[in-house]
Amino acid sequence: MRPRDFIAALEDPALPRCTQTGEPAELLRSLLVHLFFIDHDLDKRELALLTRILPDVNVRQYVTTTAARKLDLERLAEVFHDAADRADVFALAEHAAWGDEKLEHRERDLLARLAQRLGVAHQG
Repeated sequence: MRPRDFIAALEDPALPRCTQTGEPAELLRSLLVHLFFIDHDLDKRELALLTRILPDVNVRQYVTTTAARKLDLERLAEVFHDAADRADVFALAEHAAWGDEKLEHRERDLLARLAQRLGVAHQG
């Protein structure tokens, strides 16, 4: 599974949902949940995006459970070690941060930490 798969599913609703399983997919989902729920509010636009990349689960319960867990940026960087994948992980994160069409301070901070950990350029 590649981060590009999630990006495609989010950008093109005509494509099938991206419901892959396994650690890489779960790490990406965790990143998205943390960005979507960083303000403790799940906007309907964010919810719509999440349903495109989640398997058949109770979305609100999944978000609550996942948001309560620590986001492991170290492991994310270990799993996605390819430069192109890392750029896509960051692009996916930016997509999520703008999911409700506003970028909050905590989202900016998380994006900056992610960019640093992945070693990708970030305009801040």
